[in-house]
Amino acid sequence: MAIKRFSSATSTSTLCECPQLLPIRSVAALLCGLVALVAGSAGSQDGSDWAEVSSGATDVPGVGAVHYSVGYSSIGYDHFRSEIVVQWRDGTDRTQTIYDGIYDRPPAKVWGIYGYLCVSMEACARYEDACTAQTIAYRYDAAAKSFAELAIGEGLCRR
Repeated sequence: MAIKRFSSATSTSTLCECPQLLPIRSVAALLCGLVALVAGSAGSQDGSDWAEVSSGATDVPGVGAVHYSVGYSSIGYDHFRSEIVVQWRDGTDRTQTIYDGIYDRPPAKVWGIYGYLCVSMEACARYEDACTAQTIAYRYDAAAKSFAELAIGEGLCRR
């Protein structure tokens, strides 16, 4: 069977019928399932799922001992997905994820200074050896019993 398409009022063209492809619904369902599988596995990483884990403890004045765990796994092109989890005691045991993202040259460095919890990580330009360190400062909010990120962290965390 031939399909006729009218391009203009005076001319017609004939297209041959192509072999049947998978119905659109089947293809869409397959793609949605694949996307859900990839998204679910990317977000399900906990401490035991990371390729590498670095941990330690630091003292944050006013809070005390803060234990941290930096889990990270390569996602290709020298980039690493990472999660930084901190644990401390404030009347009861507390746990908080303070960072969940992507950076280069893991693990991130974590330290306490002047009442702040500081995290430093590196971002590198593609095909460059020079990297830029980004520092994030967190202040402990005793009322909320959690660490809150500060907008001006770079200057607060200098050692």
